[in-house]
Amino acid sequence: MTVLQRGVAESSLPNYHRSIDWDALYKRYPVPDVFERGRWRWSSDEIRAFQNEQFLDLMVTGWQNGFYKRRWSAVGLEPGDIKSIDDIVKLPMFDSADIKKDQEENPPFGLINGDVFAKMQTTPMKLQTSGGTTGKPRPTLYAPQEWEMNGLTHARNLYICGVRPGDRVQIPHTASLGNAGWCAYKACHDYLGAMPITTGTGAVTSSRRQIEIAQDWGTNVWYVRPEYATQLAKVARDELNFDVRDLKTKFLGCGLGPDTENTFRNQLQDLWGCKVYDMYGTHEMGMGAFECQHQAGLHFHEDSTFFEIVGVEDEKPTPVGEIGNMVCTILHRRQQPMIRFNLRDLTRIVSTERCECGSCFRRMQKMLGRSDTMVRIRGVSIWPQACLPAIKSDNRTTGEWLCIAERNVRDGVVRDEMTVKVEVRDDAGGWDGLKDHIEKRLHSDLGLKLTVELVAEDALMEWSNRGREGKPKRILDHRFEKK
Repeated sequence: MTVLQRGVAESSLPNYHRSIDWDALYKRYPVPDVFERGRWRWSSDEIRAFQNEQFLDLMVTGWQNGFYKRRWSAVGLEPGDIKSIDDIVKLPMFDSADIKKDQEENPPFGLINGDVFAKMQTTPMKLQTSGGTTGKPRPTLYAPQEWEMNGLTHARNLYICGVRPGDRVQIPHTASLGNAGWCAYKACHDYLGAMPITTGTGAVTSSRRQIEIAQDWGTNVWYVRPEYATQLAKVARDELNFDVRDLKTKFLGCGLGPDTENTFRNQLQDLWGCKVYDMYGTHEMGMGAFECQHQAGLHFHEDSTFFEIVGVEDEKPTPVGEIGNMVCTILHRRQQPMIRFNLRDLTRIVSTERCECGSCFRRMQKMLGRSDTMVRIRGVSIWPQACLPAIKSDNRTTGEWLCIAERNVRDGVVRDEMTVKVEVRDDAGGWDGLKDHIEKRLHSDLGLKLTVELVAEDALMEWSNRGREGKPKRILDHRFEKK
């Protein structure tokens, strides 16, 4: 035994690389090329059988977890009542508010995480947080298996979209408490043989410098927020007299949101001269769904996460094709298990058939918005994200908007109003007819007359995510503020 081997063998410290049975992990969750040739092409029956096996193993962990044991016992469930994944509907759902309450009552990490500080004596831990778009960011903990799956799930979808060894992937997401930058870095570095160029957001590396780096170092793939991709193209044109299409980019990986008519995608593809693939993930699961090269819906990552779509109001399973909230059960999580977690992200399943790419992994429509950002204006439910098709229907806009809900009282009559502020490009060439066009389109799409206020480019920068971390804010609800 060498001195180095003896030193490792005698160490009592929690060593990350000795904390995972790597062969067992990769047998259960294959690396990208093995995955693509095998499990990606499984039949629906094979997928369901694997999900069932993983789910029943997860239930053992669930009954040992104080958070779940309390919730399940409260509705009369006992160990053994759940005999297969078909019984999952018997388990009560929970959401981010329940996690926050658990962590407030059992600080700092809640019953859902167990005795974290005792675990850290033998197990390395990583802490990430949610984006905080619906309140104070909440912590999520990762033991080594969860942290590896963060990168591995992302690597699989980048591989299927076309990343190969030798590619240079620029990542304008900061590797901080948010998860996106870490996922992409680990995917490229640990699993794909691609070079991660971790520039961070525009607040870390200026947009001009981002483009210079791409030119100098040969960036040929970007994992980037779509709004920032438009900003990068603009800076390249205006400050460097450079067309980003000359980068010869393979593709952009983006979270396109509710771009149901592909207007935003088409504009980006034209701007960059390459494919733009939609991707969906959360900080708890890593990559949850993604488009293959056929761009015919986002494939669920079926072997790592089990997805349900339930009604926004009744929380009952919805038929295929109906819009509802996504509920996820993350099959690989043992640290901070997530079992029937209601994400409150809206979508619908668009196909359960085998795709042209060869996969039977179910496909969802684009993420349509969050049901918990919904506001009711004069009896009509409005999701701010649903404004996107109208905003992008005229290429004079920058694609940025902000909804402002207010309550007015006139002559004793209370009336809720919503104004949609819309940015117009500096080079639009005129605003004639734009306000009227967007108001008519919003009325058609949403079923309610809203007021559009046109504003200059960058006027909404405070609420955008162009060049900074986090998701854009799309709604300010002033109706219940004290005056």
